[in-house]
Amino acid sequence: MKGKALALLTAVGVTFAQPKIKVEDPWIALPPPGPKTTMMGMVVVNEGTEEDCLVAVSTPVARVHELHKTVFENGVARMVRQEKVCIPPGSKVEFKHHGYHVMLIDLKEPLKEGQEVPVKLTFEKSGTLEVKARVKSRHEHQHHHRKKHEGS
Repeated sequence: MKGKALALLTAVGVTFAQPKIKVEDPWIALPPPGPKTTMMGMVVVNEGTEEDCLVAVSTPVARVHELHKTVFENGVARMVRQEKVCIPPGSKVEFKHHGYHVMLIDLKEPLKEGQEVPVKLTFEKSGTLEVKARVKSRHEHQHHHRKKHEGS
């Protein structure tokens, strides 16, 4: 019965709002030798008409994956774990240093510059998206980020 009602509503032109999520420029910071923790950045774009929230991240290169936000209090930066990061309709959220980001903790193996890492991003409404994040040196990421903002 529910299927027939949905088909009827669709046939008469009733549409349901939904998010349309796109991920741009996923990258992982190359950690210096030694540490087994790094961060991942990206831009998540919601081209839909309804909010959607990133609720989980997983990748085979790390044992622990956490959503974080950097906050500044009294001139001191600290990371605060986030249960989810919501992307309003028609907008984007950039995951980067000193903002929202994904922490990859307890790396299973050393990462190499240029390596492509499979990443699964799970959203409340859009489900799971799979992307490949490229491992970038801090210098390469900063140069790329600066060029994007300078428009060249």
